Amino acid sequence: MKRIILSILILAICSFSGLIAYSQSILELKKGTLVLVYARKNLSTETLQEGDKVYFISPSDVWLDETKAIPKDSIFVGFVSMLKMPIKGINAAIKFDITHLILPNGEIKEIKGHINDGRQDIIGGELAPPASYNQMTHLYQSRWKWSGTTQWVPSGDYEFGRHRGVSTQQQLYVVFDEPYYFEQRYD
Repeated sequence: MKRIILSILILAICSFSGLIAYSQSILELKKGTLVLVYARKNLSTETLQEGDKVYFISPSDVWLDETKAIPKDSIFVGFVSMLKMPIKGINAAIKFDITHLILPNGEIKEIKGHINDGRQDIIGGELAPPASYNQMTHLYQSRWKWSGTTQWVPSGDYEFGRHRGVSTQQQLYVVFDEPYYFEQRYD
C-alpha cells in the first residue's frame, strides 16, 4: 500500500513539475505594448476604402527580457477600420486595426491591435486652415487709460480639408489590444 501511495505521489510531483516547466516556456507581451512598425507602401485616404488590407513591417527585433518575442521583418496584417473623407473645415481621417502577425518563418499568429502614430490612434481629422481672417480690436484698461490692440482672427470660414495618409518612412506603432502569448525560443 505504501508503494502505491509513494508511486502516485512521485507521479503527481513529476507531472506538476512538467506543468510548471511548460507554463514558464509561455511568455506574454502585455496589453498596451507598443511595437515600432513602418507601412509597406504609402497609404492615403484618397486610394483606400474601409475594409482594405494593409501591411506594416517591424524593422527590429522585439525582446521580452532575454527572449525574442517578435523577430525583425515580421509583418503585421490589418485593415482600414475607419475612413472619413475630407469636408469643408476638416481634413480626412483614417484608422487601422491589426488582426494577424506573420513571422519571418511563415508562421501566422492571430493578434488584436491597432496603429498609433505616436500621439493618437486616428491619423488626420484635424481642422483645415482658415480661408480668411478678420481684423478685430481688443480693448483693455491700463492703470490710467483705456488702450487697444488690433489682431487678425479667423473669420469662421475654413478651406476644404485635405486627404491624409502615411508614408513608408513614417514611424508608427502597433498597440496590442489584448495580451500576445508566445513560446520561449532557445535559438
